[in-house]
Amino acid sequence: MISRIKLLSIFFISFLITNTLQSQVAFFKFKDKSSYKGNWNLSYDIPDFLSRYFREKFQLNIISPQSIESLLKESGSQTLYELLISKNYEYLINGTITEFSINRLIAGEPKVAQYETYSNNIEIEFEIIELKSNRIIFLEKIDQKSSDLGIGITIFGKETETKKEFNSLNQIKFGSDEFLRTLVGKNLLQLCEKFSSRFEKIINLNKIEIIKDTSPSKTKSNLKRKIITGEILFIDDDTKEVFINLGKKDNLQVGMILPIYAEGDTIIDKSTGELIGITDKKIGEIEIIEVRGDRFSLGLIKEEKEKITKGNKIRKIEVSPE
Repeated sequence: MISRIKLLSIFFISFLITNTLQSQVAFFKFKDKSSYKGNWNLSYDIPDFLSRYFREKFQLNIISPQSIESLLKESGSQTLYELLISKNYEYLINGTITEFSINRLIAGEPKVAQYETYSNNIEIEFEIIELKSNRIIFLEKIDQKSSDLGIGITIFGKETETKKEFNSLNQIKFGSDEFLRTLVGKNLLQLCEKFSSRFEKIINLNKIEIIKDTSPSKTKSNLKRKIITGEILFIDDDTKEVFINLGKKDNLQVGMILPIYAEGDTIIDKSTGELIGITDKKIGEIEIIEVRGDRFSLGLIKEEKEKITKGNKIRKIEVSPE
């Protein structure tokens, strides 16, 4: 018989959904068809950053373009597909960068007062190949655009922070801490979020690995994985609309797909017979259709494997700079 005190100390073990315990994803060198002429090597820099982002978010085994090329040199006559399959990789991600533009807008009188801002637009056509079946399971163009909404004002030629950031971009290492603080770095993180959400949906992650929420990254990275949890506050059974207690402070955006969880099975310590935890089980998904406040959003039920009720948990995995 478990005492009331022990019941109060029971913790919930978070179950992060991954494809298998050995799921492995390979990012290959991207094709760069953009008009970008700066110092960054986008063909390698972008897929390398994505591989770090995916590794942190999904806790999967990820191989970057440079590592693939090193393995190919060592493998002799093996083709890329043969090599990856022999190493138990399941998915290959290719990309074509169709746009990577950084634009600066200036208006006003030089040496007196000028308004200035800049924007970044990234557009990539992603292709996901399931290696064992040698078929394309995802082919879609994803874009993300951000502008510096706080317009810099130059008075009597004094350089603004906006101008300083814009002028220093070519000297900043792609993917560094300094890079992630810029408009371009923040924009790339949003594109990573969009693509990773598509990836999670397309490959139908359906097997479970037990990882505590505080699980550290397996590799050194300036990205940190954070699990944000909320719950359903209200459900309209007729319209399938739900209100949740997550919002702007949790970086929710319209169009995001979030999983819904309910309590699952109990976990018993076989040696003592004591209850040590309770699993979560995924019972559905919602799509965010309005973000109404810091801790308040409206969603629409997109999938319902079991009856969704008030109090069911919502989970969002966020990857951001440390």
